[in-house]
Amino acid sequence: MSNPQNQPTKLKRVLGFNAAYGAAVGLVVSGTAMFSVGNVAGTSGFATCVSSAIALIPMMATAFAFGELAAMIPGGGMVGDYTKPALGRFWATFATLIGYVMLIACDGGTQLVMGGLCFEEMTGVPHIVVSLGLLAVILAVNLYDVGLYGKFEGYATIGMMIIYLVLAVVGATGAGTAFGGAQEVVNTEFLPEGGWGTVFSTVGAAIWFFIGFEFACPMAEESKKPYKHIPYGLILGLLTILVIDNIFVYGAVKYTDLGVLSTSAVPQTRAAVAIMGPVGGIIMSVLTTLASFTTGNAYVAGLPRMLYGLARDGSIPAVFGKIHPKYRVPMAGVWFTVFLIALTTVYITAMGGTSDVINLFINTACVTWLVTYIIAMVDVLVLRKKYPDFPRLWKAPIAWVTLPIGMLGALYAISTLSYVIPYALIVMAVVAVYCIVWNKSHKKPINEQVPIEELVQQIRERSEYLPVWDEAVVEWMNNRRTAKGN
Repeated sequence: MSNPQNQPTKLKRVLGFNAAYGAAVGLVVSGTAMFSVGNVAGTSGFATCVSSAIALIPMMATAFAFGELAAMIPGGGMVGDYTKPALGRFWATFATLIGYVMLIACDGGTQLVMGGLCFEEMTGVPHIVVSLGLLAVILAVNLYDVGLYGKFEGYATIGMMIIYLVLAVVGATGAGTAFGGAQEVVNTEFLPEGGWGTVFSTVGAAIWFFIGFEFACPMAEESKKPYKHIPYGLILGLLTILVIDNIFVYGAVKYTDLGVLSTSAVPQTRAAVAIMGPVGGIIMSVLTTLASFTTGNAYVAGLPRMLYGLARDGSIPAVFGKIHPKYRVPMAGVWFTVFLIALTTVYITAMGGTSDVINLFINTACVTWLVTYIIAMVDVLVLRKKYPDFPRLWKAPIAWVTLPIGMLGALYAISTLSYVIPYALIVMAVVAVYCIVWNKSHKKPINEQVPIEELVQQIRERSEYLPVWDEAVVEWMNNRRTAKGN
């Protein structure tokens, strides 16, 4: 008999629907998400509900794609794992690097600057000191593995969502008069100056309301029913974000001058002051500072582990695949991530921390992230053609219609961000060259495709038994071996 002690430790399947839903909506209270809500509201006014609804179309198609992919390949590798059997290692590495390294390099710094600016308004402490101080605490948390904070962050995210929703409802109902706010300004027209053209031009910026919802997918290996919890968590999460943000926008536009919203580096705080007086400003400043911290912490926890997976796969330098013997963290990845965030934090501060600079960074990341979303949608269609009989316990509805519509929607959103496309193209070109040179120098096929059997077997070996999925996959693999034998 084999000794159970010799069996590898496996991830436990303990997470339910609430965890997937919470992760999907978690970034709704990130500092830059709330900045985008206020900034777009200042441009589109009450018609922000239209631009955000249009932005929801490619996001919902992306949710369908990630839902099907997570149900097929319920691992923690996200788009990297999904793309290897569909399009190959080149596109898997490319999608991961342009989507998530670019995101964290750009948005990580803007998050901390946003938190620093809000804290400076409350206390007068220079925002660069606050931003780098937050980053130092995040570094300590991730180097020394403070487990208590990991438990606290989940509750903090839920608490911040509730506070944000309360502020939104107070603004929409005009209840802020009791706190010295809710004095209406002259924003009575539904359409902003410039009409529908202005509204449609903000679709790309409105994408940032939703972007990052797929962070529920890495939970697949610890989810009790990832083939149900993740797809429905993603879909419901997007709808929740749409509703909460538009309630907040209604109050913000009703009580705040649009010029203030469109030009301020902290438009969400300006809106909160208008909605609820000084109390609202303090609440939103604290909320933004906490949101910047929790999002920054999620980035420093998440990216090193993505890099760890790529290094173990041989797609990036091996140093990122080493675990510190004492602290049991991918140390090189942590320091690399912190360096990227610190670099952008200092640069944004040096450039004045204005709304234009913040928009430049988050919109550039938005373009590259949308390209990653398009790749995920292509993955679904390719895998359906390549592995038509592979078990799909959740399927994207009418995929041959909804996913092409989603891709076109993503391309349209990118077109509305034309001023940052050159920066995004430079980043994508650098990443593409890296992928080619790396594979050539290591004598690897540039776009080797990984059999899906290999991926699902790795997932089965490192995670606990998954009812229904395990049986279906084993039966499929046995049938495939039998067919090859004949």
